This record gives sequence, structure tokens and C-alpha cells, in this order.
Amino acid sequence: MKRAPLTYRLPPWPKEKRERIRQIERDFHVRAFGEELARVNLDMTQEERLRYLAWMRKTARAHGVKIGGPKPPYDEHAF
Repeated sequence: MKRAPLTYRLPPWPKEKRERIRQIERDFHVRAFGEELARVNLDMTQEERLRYLAWMRKTARAHGVKIGGPKPPYDEHAF
């Protein structure tokens, strides 16, 4: 008689399947957010991402974009 497994962990996916899932995730990000944000979200390390976002905020401020401040009130009929 065979004993039940102690854990229900599935074996790790093969490399080809992981690459295919990553490609599906990247394609979704490109469609949803565009190529630049897909690159930022998926291809950069945490340090690179933080530096890039800091640069993006600095550039936005230099061009007059107001960051922060009060948010507009929520209006459920606006959509």
C-alpha cells in the first residue's frame, strides 16, 4: 500500500514552460501598459527600476507636472 505524500508541492516546471509563461506575461504587459513599462516592470532589477522611476519623477517635475497634492474626489458616475 502506497503512503500519501507529506506535501502537495508540485515538481518545478521545466525551463521551456517557465520561458513560455514569462513570454505570455510580457506580451500581456506590452498590450496593457506599453513596451516601456513592460521593460521597467519585467526586465529591470529593483535598483534599476527605482533609479528609473526617480529619474522619471525628476523629469516630470522639470516639465511642470505636479506630483502629489489632493486627489480629485471619487465620482461613481464619472465612468
